[in-house]
Amino acid sequence: MKYPFSIRIFHWVSAALILGLLILGIYMTPYDESNMPFADGLYFWHKSFGVLMFLIVIFRFYNRKKHTLPELPSTLPKHEKFAAHVVHKGLYLLMIIIPLIGYIQSSSYEYSGGVPFFIMYLPEIITKDATVFAVSNFLHRWLSYLFILLLTCHILGALKHRFFDKENDVLNRII
Repeated sequence: MKYPFSIRIFHWVSAALILGLLILGIYMTPYDESNMPFADGLYFWHKSFGVLMFLIVIFRFYNRKKHTLPELPSTLPKHEKFAAHVVHKGLYLLMIIIPLIGYIQSSSYEYSGGVPFFIMYLPEIITKDATVFAVSNFLHRWLSYLFILLLTCHILGALKHRFFDKENDVLNRII
């Protein structure tokens, strides 16, 4: 049984956005947006697409509640079902937490004039604070690395079942 079409669309749009956000985030971090003219644009796009991703995750939760999701194959070993459950929960949790921490990070940055969302700026939710910025910067970065780890497990697990354990091909359900 395949996932409903809307869930598959949300999944692949999210995958593309997240991949772009992760690549841009890793690329831009050596540059300081306060003193590197081109870095300001990198941060603008990262923040704008980060807010968009957060909104998409909210819609994903709503959409998932409307549909019955296919069960994992009954032939899948219990430890793999458990691992899949932990990885999926972790990915969803981090898709909520990372953008929220990014919003706090951006709001607390001393040179921030608002959090960009394409053609508008969202209000800052806290005052400028170097300590809050340092903590949120640390958390945003390291939780993103944790996300990369979980995402790698997610992809490798799907590919393992696709190519080496065909009776449990879970990838086919989301394509």
